[in-house]
Amino acid sequence: MQRSQLLVAATVALLLVVPGVAVATAADHEVTGRPGIDISVPENEVTPGETTAISVVVLNDGNVTSGSVSNPQLEQRVTTARALKARFEESDAPVSVSTNEQAVATLPDGSSAPLQFRLTVDGDADPGRYALPLNVTYNYTASVDPETGETNRTTTDETFDVTLVVEETPQFSVTEVDSNARTGATGTVAVTLRNTGSEPARNATVALASGNGDLTVGGAASSSRFVDGRWDPGETRTVSYRVRAAPAAGEQRYALDATVTYENSDGVTRQSRPVSLGVTPDPEQTFSVVETDHAVRVGDEGQVAVTLRNEGPIAARDATVTVQSGTSNVVFGESASTSRYVGSWAPNETRTVLVNATAVPDAETRNYSLQATVAYEDGEGDPGQSSTLGFGLRPGPERSAAFEASNVSSTLRVGEEGELTGTITNTGEERATNLVVVFETRSGNVSPLEREYSVGSLDPNESATFAFDVEVAGSANPGPRQFTLRPTYRDDDDRQRQGESFDVRERVRPQRDVFDVDVANDTVPRGSTTLLEVSVTNTRDETLESVSAAMFADDPISVDDGDAFADSIEPGETRTLTFEVSADSGAITKQYPVELDFQYDEADGDTQLSGGYNVGVSVTQPEDDGGNGPPLALIGGVVVLVLVGVGLYYRYGR
Repeated sequence: MQRSQLLVAATVALLLVVPGVAVATAADHEVTGRPGIDISVPENEVTPGETTAISVVVLNDGNVTSGSVSNPQLEQRVTTARALKARFEESDAPVSVSTNEQAVATLPDGSSAPLQFRLTVDGDADPGRYALPLNVTYNYTASVDPETGETNRTTTDETFDVTLVVEETPQFSVTEVDSNARTGATGTVAVTLRNTGSEPARNATVALASGNGDLTVGGAASSSRFVDGRWDPGETRTVSYRVRAAPAAGEQRYALDATVTYENSDGVTRQSRPVSLGVTPDPEQTFSVVETDHAVRVGDEGQVAVTLRNEGPIAARDATVTVQSGTSNVVFGESASTSRYVGSWAPNETRTVLVNATAVPDAETRNYSLQATVAYEDGEGDPGQSSTLGFGLRPGPERSAAFEASNVSSTLRVGEEGELTGTITNTGEERATNLVVVFETRSGNVSPLEREYSVGSLDPNESATFAFDVEVAGSANPGPRQFTLRPTYRDDDDRQRQGESFDVRERVRPQRDVFDVDVANDTVPRGSTTLLEVSVTNTRDETLESVSAAMFADDPISVDDGDAFADSIEPGETRTLTFEVSADSGAITKQYPVELDFQYDEADGDTQLSGGYNVGVSVTQPEDDGGNGPPLALIGGVVVLVLVGVGLYYRYGR
C-alpha cells in the first residue's frame, strides 16, 4: 500500500475511534445513584385497649447506578436520603395513631434511624394481623457531574405496610361498684369485673389501689384479692375490700385502680392495664343552712337568726352550733365567734339559733362571709363535727341622711356667667344639719364663682334649692357637660359627714354677641355728611351699665362724631345711638364697612370690651341735574323769590 493510502486509512480509523472514546468519557465522568429505603418493626405485637409506642426503623441501602466509584464523596451524595419524613396514613385497622409526622434530616447509605410512634388499639379489636400504611417521602441527588459540579436533585414518595399483630389476651373492665364507705368510718367496696378479652385467665390476683390518703384500702395504699380457677372470656367476678374514709375526706369521688395479674394459656404471668373506678364516701352526718335573717346595721348591734336542718342519716346528740365571722367588720361582742347549745336533733329536723352581731362603724353595706358548724355525738357516743356551712350577712346602711337632686337647670353659655340651679332632698332617715352642697367638678373652661352653697338644715324628706354662679370661658366648647356635686353635713352626733356625690348633666349653649346691632338709615350722599342711627339691643340676661360706643371707618368714609353713650341697657332693651359720618366727593357709589366697639360694665361691676361689630354704609349719588344746568335747588329758590316779588308788587306797588 502506498504511503498516501496508509495515511488516509489511519485518518479514517482515527475518526472512527475518537467519537467512541469521547462518548465513553462523557458517560464515565457523571455519577448517578439513589438511596434504597426500607423499614423494619422489631416489636409489632399490641394488646387491645392499650396505648403503646412502637419503633419503626428506617434503613438506607443505597447504590450507585453509573459513573466512577472511586470518589466516596460523590457516591455518598447520590445515595443519601435527605429531609426524610414518615407518617401513618388512614386505614381500616382498629388502631388510632396519636403521633404526628416524624422526620430525619439525613440518612446516609448503610445507616438507619428509629422513629417512635404512639398508637392506641381499640378495646374491642379482634386478634389478628393488621397492615398500617406508612408513607415515606425524601429527596436525594440523582446525579453529579464531577467536572462542572452540576447536580440533579429529585424527590420521591414511597408507601410501606407496617404489620401489627393484635394478641389474643384476657382483658378486664369494671361493670359495677357497690360501696357503703362513710366518712370517718370503715366500710366495704365490692368491685365486679368482666373478662372482655379473647383468652381465659388463670390464678388471677386483683389488686385495688388508692392514690389519696383520705381513702385507704385495708388500712394501706392498696390491697389484693385472689380469684381462684379459670376466668373465661365474658365471665364476671366480684372481689370485696375493706376501705376507710378519713374524717377529713370530702364528699367527692375518689379514684381507685384495679389491676389483674394472671397466667395466660401458655402459663406465662402477665399483668393487665389498670382499670379505673371511683368511690364517693357517704358523709357520716350532714347539716345545711335553710334560712338566715338579721337586723344588723352599720355601726349598730342586731340579732342574727340562722335556721339549720339535720340532713341525717343519724340523730345528733348534745349538738352545739357555732357561728364564726370571717371579717373584723362583723363581730359577736368582742369575739369573732359565738356558740348556742341545741341538744338532741333528729334527722330532717330544723333548728333556729339566735345570736347578736355588731357591724362596726367602718363596715360597708356589702356581703360579709359567716360560717356555722355543728359539733355533736352520734349514737355510739363518738364525737363528730359537720363541714363548714357558709352564709352571708349584708349589714343595712347606717342610719344617716341621704340626698337626691332634682329640677336641675342652667343658663350656662360660652363666654358668659350663668347659673346652675336645682333642688336637693334629704331622702335618708336622719336630720342633716349645716348642709352644704360642694361643686366638685374642676375645669379650666367652666368655673363656679363659689364652690360651696350653704343650704342649711334638712329634715328627712325635706327639700331646698341650691344655686351656683358659673363662668364659662370664651374658649370653651358648647355642648352637654357633667357636673359632680357632693353634699356635706353634720349628723345627730355632730360628726362631719359626707353624702354620696351625684352627677348632673346640663348643656352649655353656644357663645352669642353681647349686642344686636342694626342701622336704620345707612346711606350717605357722596361728598355729604349724614347722621347714622344705630339700634343697639342688649342680648344678655343682665342689665349692662355705662355703655360707650365708638365708631371707626376707613377712607373714603370718615367719622366726624364717632362716640355715643347709654347709661344702661336692660336685657332685651334697644337703644338708638347717633353717629355723624361723611363720604368723600370721590367716593364710589357702593357700600362701605364701618366698625363699632362697645365698652360696658356688667352687673357684678366688671368692665368688658366687646369685639368689633361691622355694619354697612351705602354711598349714594347726590341729587342734581347731572351737570347740564343749575341745580334744581337753585332754580327752585329763584322761582320762590320771583313769586314773592310779584306778590309784594301787587300788594304795595299799586
